[in-house]
Amino acid sequence: MEMIGGDAMEGALFYWFTWLGWVWTTFFMEKQNKYRFNIAFLLLILIIASPYKMVILGVEVYIPAIVLMTFFLIETAKLRNRIFFSVFVTSFIIMLGYVSFLLFELFDPVWVIFDRKWLISISLLLLATVLQTEKYLQILSVGMGMLIGEFLFSFTMNRLAFPYPVASPAFLDVVSLATIILGVWVSIQYFADLVGSFMNQGRGKQKSS
Repeated sequence: MEMIGGDAMEGALFYWFTWLGWVWTTFFMEKQNKYRFNIAFLLLILIIASPYKMVILGVEVYIPAIVLMTFFLIETAKLRNRIFFSVFVTSFIIMLGYVSFLLFELFDPVWVIFDRKWLISISLLLLATVLQTEKYLQILSVGMGMLIGEFLFSFTMNRLAFPYPVASPAFLDVVSLATIILGVWVSIQYFADLVGSFMNQGRGKQKSS
């Protein structure tokens, strides 16, 4: 295992997101929330482990990849059989989409006309939204699919003598951005539901009067 350095810009979004998430979870989330400790612990481990990597079967793997994969496997194993199969299929489709994006980017980078982080995040989230309705299952599917895709793409590139590290800071930025986008979308839906409920209550009072 070794500590590495790299582009200062890569990983910045990940560090901002994880630190803010850890602070909010630790100091502002309700103490009765059963997910509070698990989320705070996971974010802290990711922050600590993010600069380190190790070599597995000749491939460089950043430690957060192992942490995230362990988390996703544990959470997926808790699902019931039908839901587990659904998440497995969704993750496989997302993996194919993610690897296809990386290959197209590699062989024809001209078509990536926008920031790749936004393109990957939005594309995979839209795919997960089509395949899964529950937000938590969407997160599991996107996370698993992207991680497995990282390993597959890295092993493929390694065979071609083009080293590609698994879960690099750039990858963590994409995961963070996807989580932020999904969180904003959930917040907008929640706000819209509140407004709709308030308007329905107002109409009900007008009819009763």
